[in-house]
Amino acid sequence: MSQTFFSKLDSLEKNARLVQLGNSRGKITVWEKGSKEKHLVNVLKYNPDKVELTLDISESLFPRGSTILTSFDLRGMSFFFQGVFSQNSAEEFTLSIPAEFYKSEKRNSYRLLTFPIYEVWVEFDFSQMPQERKVVSLKSKTGHTDVFKNFLSIVNEQSSDDSSQKFRIRVQDLSTTGMAIHIGELELPFFEKDSIYKNVKIHFIDERIEIPDVKIVYVVNYISSDKNAKKYKVGLNFVDLPTNIDETLGGKINKLLRESDFNKDFEKLMK
Repeated sequence: MSQTFFSKLDSLEKNARLVQLGNSRGKITVWEKGSKEKHLVNVLKYNPDKVELTLDISESLFPRGSTILTSFDLRGMSFFFQGVFSQNSAEEFTLSIPAEFYKSEKRNSYRLLTFPIYEVWVEFDFSQMPQERKVVSLKSKTGHTDVFKNFLSIVNEQSSDDSSQKFRIRVQDLSTTGMAIHIGELELPFFEKDSIYKNVKIHFIDERIEIPDVKIVYVVNYISSDKNAKKYKVGLNFVDLPTNIDETLGGKINKLLRESDFNKDFEKLMK
């Protein structure tokens, strides 16, 4: 069972998120602790001096002075805080925000099953493979470097420059914490558990996002429809992803999830 981890934001990042929320007039979910009833309301504005949100509601949802739990989504991430519900001098309903302000580290809800609906590819630079792994195999008497060149010629990814060792493969599923791909036996030497690739590029149809550090966390057998071809599933983790890249990737995934209608897309695919 998955867990949700929360990280407390500093005052600068907290204020930046609330400014974004206020400027976009986004929606927040508010509820009293222990209550099953939740309310989705729009934000009219954010006052950074008073550190409070003005809500777009005409009737009181809670008694004045009530402590209210609040959450909202922004750019593919979820934020949480505990505020105080009240009214200001203009009789507007407000929610004041204390110092504690959290970001959820759970990303399961933003996992995108890319294949076969979305064209998402990942590009690795195999030249990063440690030199000691390029030794001659005692079984095949073939160096990994030679295997690599043969492999690139098969998948038609070899450039005019023989020193180029970049390889692109279709992404099976993707989240802001990692992704999964399927490989064959020929690629297997280049995906050793706990290895780390630098500057891995994820290619969408209209955008490219570069991930600084990608760690191979597992390589397991995968049952393929082709019984003559052995396949493996590789799980990769994005290590210490910078906040700006986390936001960009999370926003891209969330946008695709919100826009998608899997039934219709699959019908188009099968035509």
